[in-house]
Amino acid sequence: MTSNQPTSGPSASDEAIMNKLKSYRWKGRALTGLALSVGLLSIVAGIVIAWANAVVVIPMERLLLQDYPNAMRQTETNSIPAQTTEATPLLPRAELDWRHVQVTAAHGKGILLTAVSIALLGVGTLLTLLLVIFNRHVTLRQINASLLQISNQIKELQNGKSPGAR
Repeated sequence: MTSNQPTSGPSASDEAIMNKLKSYRWKGRALTGLALSVGLLSIVAGIVIAWANAVVVIPMERLLLQDYPNAMRQTETNSIPAQTTEATPLLPRAELDWRHVQVTAAHGKGILLTAVSIALLGVGTLLTLLLVIFNRHVTLRQINASLLQISNQIKELQNGKSPGAR
């Protein structure tokens, strides 16, 4: 009576296949972790950009937009600043120029951070694509290994039968 179990233990080729699959699993996990961390880093960069614009850049722009027209009127006319009827004092031209430089620098940093964030999103997308391709490759390897084991088991079962039974 023959049993459904193969007569011999796992062969050397089965061991090599299993070791290769374990190696693929570790590579897949590393690639997943890398894609996840790059994605999270790009999300953090986006949050930093939004925070910097809301807290730093927008208030500076608002001050610049409020004070700039008054300062331009002051420099175009020969009026004395003390005769203005506005409650807010006019800023000197040098102060307005310095604010303009600060706003320009803040915009430059914001553009740089945006570019870095977009680059990180691109890298994360590529890593995710590589992960999908890698997982498909590993799945096909696992299917091939399973089919090979099934084929070997069928051969062993056929060899275990008597020669006259064919």
